[in-house]
Amino acid sequence: MEIIYLNKFEDSRINIDNLSLVLGNFDGVHIGHSQLISFAKSMTQEGNLAVLTFDKSLKANSNSYLTNLNTKIKLMEKLGVDYLLIVKVSEKFRKISYVDFVNKVLKVINPIKIFCGPDFKYGYNALGDVSFLKERFSEVYVLNYVTDHFGNKISSSSIKELLIKGDIKDANRWLGREYLISGKIVHGKGNGKKFGFPTANLECDEKYVIPKNGVYITKCVINGLKFNSITNIGINPTIDDSGVKSIETHIINFNNDLYGQHIDLIFLDKIRDEIKFDDIDSLKERVKVDIEEAIHYFDYNKFKNN
Repeated sequence: MEIIYLNKFEDSRINIDNLSLVLGNFDGVHIGHSQLISFAKSMTQEGNLAVLTFDKSLKANSNSYLTNLNTKIKLMEKLGVDYLLIVKVSEKFRKISYVDFVNKVLKVINPIKIFCGPDFKYGYNALGDVSFLKERFSEVYVLNYVTDHFGNKISSSSIKELLIKGDIKDANRWLGREYLISGKIVHGKGNGKKFGFPTANLECDEKYVIPKNGVYITKCVINGLKFNSITNIGINPTIDDSGVKSIETHIINFNNDLYGQHIDLIFLDKIRDEIKFDDIDSLKERVKVDIEEAIHYFDYNKFKNN
């Protein structure tokens, strides 16, 4: 897959012959996005398939993301995209009219086919819609959105809501994979180590959607190696009254120093909500139970997959 960053849309590098183009922000690259791209691929027997997306949200006040750009790129490559066209979003670009988006972006790329969802919007204040695309291009294919078992649309927003509620299983189901956040291990307060459960404190490298406060079964990827782990998200109400939220991961049977290391944290399942215990001893006993539950989870899934 070739990646092309778009700053100036008259750049000759984007003159690709016989090009089919899929449009979208693709935050999360969830199963709805995958279905749209797979459909476009099936309709592109000859020629090249490209996806046009953005390096950041088109909304200046966007609060959080499901994927950073590196993860989005990796997922697009897995889907068999030939070209990934990434618009570098600036304040100027955020104010481009929907007419200019078509004339100065899409017309310059010059696709023979365009694919998008029925609610694809573009241009300043999202005034551009599918109808205008159909007026300007001869072949525009609109694939209806994927729905859940209740008939609700699967979208980046709906997956964010699931994560905020702590519903990891359904979020992962509609993503089509386990939810992942990335960042650097930084120094924390060291409480976990004092209690016999050393933790790695994650400082995220993007404004990710952070799941609801609670304890989760996770995996960590460090230097390409995967480790079983358990992660607490929350304010540690039993031992800390600062109200500061943290993401602390205990890697099972692992005691190496990880400060400064980059880590990918993969969410598999939820054990429980965050609880304020009566005392430190009660907290320690519950953490032991949580770790045992995680170990059973990994043992069961290892047996199931053999």
